[in-house]
Amino acid sequence: MNQSPRILPDLLAPMNDFVRKSDQVIDPVAMDYLAKRHPDGIRVIDIASYHGLLFLEAHDIVEIALCARQLKARRDQDGDILFVWRAGTMPPLSGLEKTLLRQAQRDLDAGPDRIFVEGAAMDLRVGPTAVRKALEFLVSADLLTREGRAYALTPLGRTEGDPE
Repeated sequence: MNQSPRILPDLLAPMNDFVRKSDQVIDPVAMDYLAKRHPDGIRVIDIASYHGLLFLEAHDIVEIALCARQLKARRDQDGDILFVWRAGTMPPLSGLEKTLLRQAQRDLDAGPDRIFVEGAAMDLRVGPTAVRKALEFLVSADLLTREGRAYALTPLGRTEGDPE
């Protein structure tokens, strides 16, 4: 019998390509470069443009990296990703978030590093809702931990050193 050999498609090629692109996206050097280029926050479109990826490819890679806790993200009210940063590094912060961290850092000298919503809102002359939202983000960014009704600085939060 003369049968031609059966040729199977390479099923691993798309997976290898995806892993290669994923490694490029989460590469610390690439993320640091993008963070310097986009100090207000790295958007998924910035990642796609820098690596020459389609937006959906970059979005899928970012979502997988978020699930694997290699990246962190700030999301909008609809759950869409606004910007990302490497886990264990300082994210871009709003003025209120920076002020809350500075206030907690200064309070270290006076006693325990605790932030209370009502006290912080009075000190900063903003509403408690704004302070709560800022504190929720700082907790999700691993800069603060929540302990009952108070918030405490994490080691990463103690490194926040932007000049006032």
